[in-house]
Amino acid sequence: MEPPAISIQDLRIDYGSHLAVDNMNLDIPKGIIYGLVGPNGAGKTSTFKALASLLKPTIGKIFIDGHDIVTHQRLAQSNIGYMPDMAPVASDLKVWEFLDMFAGAHGLSGSEKSTRIDECIAMVNLHSEYHAMCNSLSRGMMQRLVLAKTMLHRPRLLILDEPASGMDIKSRVGLRQILRNLCKEGSTVLISSHILPELTEMCDMLGILHRGKLLDSGSVHGVLHRMTGLLPEIQIRLAVPPGMHWKEWLAEQDFVSNIMGQDVKKYSFHYEGEDDDLAELLQKMVAAGYLVCRVSERKRSLEEILLDLEYDGH
Repeated sequence: MEPPAISIQDLRIDYGSHLAVDNMNLDIPKGIIYGLVGPNGAGKTSTFKALASLLKPTIGKIFIDGHDIVTHQRLAQSNIGYMPDMAPVASDLKVWEFLDMFAGAHGLSGSEKSTRIDECIAMVNLHSEYHAMCNSLSRGMMQRLVLAKTMLHRPRLLILDEPASGMDIKSRVGLRQILRNLCKEGSTVLISSHILPELTEMCDMLGILHRGKLLDSGSVHGVLHRMTGLLPEIQIRLAVPPGMHWKEWLAEQDFVSNIMGQDVKKYSFHYEGEDDDLAELLQKMVAAGYLVCRVSERKRSLEEILLDLEYDGH
């Protein structure tokens, strides 16, 4: 059976008395984009550094394509392209010289090296900056240059910590396409980003990390459903104002809580029932003389969930 791209087993990372990653277990299949999200300080960067073998775990094991990151470090590293957040770039080099230096470090030479540098520059759309000095690049261009550097040796696993930071919309769209193409070719991408709507569109799977603990992991739809769908908010508009006993009547119905009025005809409430329960409730409303003309459902966004996690008392 083919091993996963990443297998994390009982991973714990301590910084003195601070517990950064707490007993993480996670398998990431090959050929997908996996997004790891969480509030600041959740443990994302520590996890990424451990995967890239730049940080030694307190306990636990990490396997990259079946290779133990500790006992077979060089073999595991050969499959990895790591892009840290705010990666430093040599300011006294030209764009092509910067890539040439890293291509040589990866063992590329001659025409193969030149061809690969050109390919990576083309993928991140930096043709016009080929001879530019690195210190003249904008923040977004710098990110694209570091991404090009990360792809030089055709890694089977890309670990990208906030790669879209500083990129404009066009560059972020281009980033999504680059990562999709890499996955089509068999690579796996592990990514974190503060641009959450784009991350949910880009990824095949998500993991929610909070205070070092992996709270949930799975398909984007499954995670969002579990994390944001526990108490969906039902919004209704009535054709005419419902009268003074409306809220009391609604509060007596099954599965209804937290009733809020936006205006005299528009209300919302949390609903814990299933779809058929809601259909029955709407029928009861009409039968009771409450003329419903519009119904919609609003679930909390991933941003709202992460804000809740960041500011809760747990």
